[in-house]
Amino acid sequence: MMAPTQLTAASGPLDDRQLDTLHAALRGLSSTQLAWASGYLAGLCQGEIPAAPGAPEAPPVAAISLLYGSQTGNAKAVAQRLGERALAEGLEVRVRSMDDSGPRRLGKERLALFVVSTHGEGEPPDSARALHAFIHDQHAPRLEQLSYAVLGLGDSSYEHFCRTAVEFDRRLAELGARRILPLQCCDLDYAAETERWSADVIERLAQLAPARPRNLVAIAGGRAGQPRAVGKDTPYTATLLENRRITTRDAVADVRHLALSLDPSVLSYRPGDALGVWFRNDPALAEAVLERLGLDGETPVRLGEGELGLRQALIERLELTQLHPAIVRGWAELAQASDLLKLADNPAALRTYASARQLIDLIAAHPVRVDAETLVGLLRPLQPRLYSIASSQAETEDEVHLTVSVLRYQAHGRDHLGGASGFLGERIGERDSLPVYIAENTSFHLPRDGNAPLILIGAGTGVAPYRAFLQQRAANGDRGRAWLVLGNRHFHRDFLYQLDWQAQRKAGLLHRVSLAFSRDGAEKRYVQHALREEGRELLRWIEDGAHLYVCGATAMGQAVHGALLDILTSEAGQAPEAAEQFLDTLRREARYHRDLYA
Repeated sequence: MMAPTQLTAASGPLDDRQLDTLHAALRGLSSTQLAWASGYLAGLCQGEIPAAPGAPEAPPVAAISLLYGSQTGNAKAVAQRLGERALAEGLEVRVRSMDDSGPRRLGKERLALFVVSTHGEGEPPDSARALHAFIHDQHAPRLEQLSYAVLGLGDSSYEHFCRTAVEFDRRLAELGARRILPLQCCDLDYAAETERWSADVIERLAQLAPARPRNLVAIAGGRAGQPRAVGKDTPYTATLLENRRITTRDAVADVRHLALSLDPSVLSYRPGDALGVWFRNDPALAEAVLERLGLDGETPVRLGEGELGLRQALIERLELTQLHPAIVRGWAELAQASDLLKLADNPAALRTYASARQLIDLIAAHPVRVDAETLVGLLRPLQPRLYSIASSQAETEDEVHLTVSVLRYQAHGRDHLGGASGFLGERIGERDSLPVYIAENTSFHLPRDGNAPLILIGAGTGVAPYRAFLQQRAANGDRGRAWLVLGNRHFHRDFLYQLDWQAQRKAGLLHRVSLAFSRDGAEKRYVQHALREEGRELLRWIEDGAHLYVCGATAMGQAVHGALLDILTSEAGQAPEAAEQFLDTLRREARYHRDLYA
């Protein structure tokens, strides 16, 4: 480490007065203390340096803003990696979520990067909604002072692929901002594309923003040797402790309660977060694919930087159970199948076809001989699956609980099993290990005010996070009221966590329960019907400051949203436009939370 006496004003960004202060602070320290101080200063470079008590606030430092809008944590992880890389290059970068500060702050930015995912059917993630609405408002300010670049994460199997990123990129340009790089849209296997874009960004930023001198503290050295945080690409190895069926044997759905062990010092979560699970495909399904194509499972294939056998690649590395439209399109070209080639020109029909099939169905219906490399080049990388966490770490510190519905169905002349749900339900035993990580869901957490009322709406396994919510409130000693609106097929077969709800009711933590079992009556009754029946009471809860939570399938979420609009128009007398605006206001105030999945 350079001795303090060697530093001069000419050797860095500090003036003589600042250097004198630094010399005085370091004078007399031992080499061990100086080494500690070096690491301390390196850590401060990653965040804000706290001001001394009573000291005047320092003027803002011009910096690059790296804003992310993330629903499941992928956009956040990409932004954080880019931020670390930029800092290591000496660039002054501030990484933050789009909802961490007011949207009007954008009018003061000079250089900003946007990393944003697209959620649901082309919607912005919750953390990006306010900023997205701000720039699309007819009174949005001009942004001629801003230079920017946008990277989007999405899934090209959806109709509105990376729609949020496209809208950000287009609207910023319309407001006069200057694009420094073309829009980059990334699919599910985004690692290579985000790496290339990050390299281009660093190169471009180096031209636009001068690097900070680094001769006092080496930023990269401050993190050397530290273990990487647990994440999607660096998962934690958990152990299965329990796999218990919580629906009856004659129920349509086989729903399991799973408990996994974890080290709380390594992996922590909050109620509302999801657990990402890396799984392995069914070996029998991999063998069926090999047999259909006449391929040898021992044939070596290259994936990324390594080489492995084709059978192992199909089981551990490639997607077999979720058929992507791009694979159907590629197979249509290989097989020269007229019906598939027609589908390729109709995106909506192509998505419908793919969503109803697995790879084995495609190759069985349209047989064609391909070699191992062609098959591997066509298939998508295996992606982890996300499951809402059904426990609070305040109650089960070294465990995480999941509620998993094992997907089984018959179609196209064969039995089908879900990839991850089949792995968790059938192919993993107690004490077996599996790689997992936490996917933060900051827009679906409990309110900070423990006295705030909660309206918890869920169908099927969508009730899982509410079990965690009530466990957390019990641990906190919170006194806010809670109303559970629960839906499923049959009261006696599918009443998930019935004993838990009864215990929470008895403990005074669950104040109201509304049930909707769709197959128990002559007419089907869903959670949206239960809401309409109690519309006036629901409005009273909202007037009392209640937070609305909706968790479950996308179709259910849309039906609940429609029911809320109906209640606002029929019970509160609002016009349809005013009712929609009211729900938008609740969402902006973080009082209307949705966690929906296909």
